[in-house]
Formats: sequence, C-alpha cells, structure tokens
Amino acid sequence: MSKGTVPSSYDLSSPFLLAPGGTRIIQVQPTLRCNLRCVHCYSESGPDRTEELSLESLKNFLADAGSLGYQYVGVSGGEPLLWDGLEGFLDFAMEIGFSTSITTNGTLLTAKKAVRLRKRVGIVAVSVDGPPEDHAKIRRSTTAFISMKHGLSALRDAGVPFTLAFTLTRYNADRLRWLYEFANEEGAVGIHVHPLSGIGSAGIFLSAAIPDNVEFKVASWLLALLACNNGSGGPVITFDVIPRTVVEQSCWPMLVEDVERLRSAPFADLVPSLSVEPDGCIVPFTYGFRRKWSLGFIGQKPLDRMAEAWHATCAAPVAAILRSTLERLAAADIEYCDLFWEMLVSANG
Repeated sequence: MSKGTVPSSYDLSSPFLLAPGGTRIIQVQPTLRCNLRCVHCYSESGPDRTEELSLESLKNFLADAGSLGYQYVGVSGGEPLLWDGLEGFLDFAMEIGFSTSITTNGTLLTAKKAVRLRKRVGIVAVSVDGPPEDHAKIRRSTTAFISMKHGLSALRDAGVPFTLAFTLTRYNADRLRWLYEFANEEGAVGIHVHPLSGIGSAGIFLSAAIPDNVEFKVASWLLALLACNNGSGGPVITFDVIPRTVVEQSCWPMLVEDVERLRSAPFADLVPSLSVEPDGCIVPFTYGFRRKWSLGFIGQKPLDRMAEAWHATCAAPVAAILRSTLERLAAADIEYCDLFWEMLVSANG
C-alpha cells in the first residue's frame, strides 16, 4: 500500500494474507525476558522470566518453514533485544530469503544497537501506547516514554526504517490522531494498530478494555480519514481489523467445506500465519491459540511432517471453527473483527 492511501482492508477484495499465494508470516517469540512488565502484555513477559528458545532450534525451524512457502518472519517476545540469539537469527533469516522485522518497546535501543540492526532487519516496530501519561500507565514506568523516544532517535540517525505499534483498547481510539501526528513528527514510515487481546496480563488487568465492533468501526473511520486527509505524505496505516464480509468473500481455502479440497490446498495457504511460542510450541494463526490445534513443538520432527499431520487431522475441524466464528459474528451483527482473535475465542471456548 502506498503512503496516504486508504488501507486495503477497506476493499472487498481478497486480503493479501488470506489469498492463495499471498504473504505467509512466521511470528517468533524466542524469549519471555523483558525489562518492563506491561499491563497489556499477551505473553506475561517481565524481568523475572527466563524462558527462551535456542538459536539453532529456531534456525532449523525457519529453514523448514521457508520450504513450505513462508517468507516473512517477525521477532517479538518478551523484549527481543534481550535475546542473545537475535542478530544471528536475523542474519540467517535474511540469508535464506526471509523478510525480517522485530517488535520492541524501544527503551533499550542505542546508537550502536541501531547500527547493528540496519543490515539485519527490514523494519523495526516500536510499541507506543499514546501520549506520555498513557504510555507510562500501560508500561508501568515513568521513564519508558522518554527512553522510547531516544530509541526512535537512534533508529532515525542510523537510517533504520521503523513503524509505531499501537494497541487499540475500548477507550483509546481518540488517541489515533495523536499517534499519527507523533509518527509523522518522529519520521516513522507507518503506524500499526492492533486490537488488545484478552490473554496474558491483558486478560488479568484489562479484560474490560477489550475493544468491540463499535471501537473497530470508529477506529476504521478515523484511520481512513487520517490517510485520506494527509495525502501521499503521511505514514502508511496498517489496522489488524477486517470487515467480516471481506473474509466471507475472500479466496481463503479455509472457507471450503470439502475435506479433500482442504487437504489438497498448500498448508501455508490454509495457515498463513504461524506463531512460535517461547516454549517452542507451534500454533496456527496467533499466539495463544488452543494447543489442541497446534502442530507440535520445535525439534519434535521436521516441520513438513508436522504440517502433513495437521492437514490430515486438524484442517477440517479448524475450518469448521472458522465457519462457526463467522456465523457467530453475523448473528451478532458484528461488522468488523479481529479475525484470528475471534477464531481463538471460538477454539478455546
């Protein structure tokens, strides 16, 4: 999408993530270590967590994922800058043809680290939760905002492209204009708005703040207005919310009820996003998806064999979960949705 245009999620064409042959994403959470303890953290990361995955196990997994058609890998956590294997993993990912990104709270970024990231990562997503007082409340830190701004300066000076990642709640859609203007001032190439999920710390501290159809609709309108009003000069907008009708009218093979057609579809077309959790469990679609539907654990067996087994035993029932999710949303007249979260709710319920 070019700068300043309305996001593609507003079109009724098949989204790139759901279309056969579209972008295929690996999300890796290699560590639960973090210097902060944020109230909206889906993985309950923090300074006292020590769980992490080995670099070699993730390199082997990524090579297998590439052979299945995945071509983009994002590293988060925890705080990825605290994972010793980060640079080696990014180097390996780029060597085998993956596009790369990391998601960071930005407080540990220095000029030296930014320079070292420059040739290793396509883009850095820095989490921003609104103006300083909002950011401090979410991050449980009065210094997090200013430290994050220093991190943005380090990225900018090193020539590393970055986006701002914002968590949408039931109460902060009115901060989107501030976010857009802040991104413009700081030189961010884009803003990435993702809805709050109800797992991890968010499920404990912010269960009443999970956004619904109303916030999604308002946020969609606001983001569309910001994109249109600022023309080609503003940051690119990405919103992880999609109109239900776009999913229903898409070419996603998971919508097919024919079991044989499901089994014949490429695995990466059925599961366009895989998440590797910090204990090595490989789950479809999004972090926290019910492990009954996981592929298994890194290192158990080659990924193509795990994918083949998932095809045979899980594709049809998970496709049924998708259809029941869309039926539930339609019955409730829900127009906009965080699709993978809604599928997680259906799968885990």
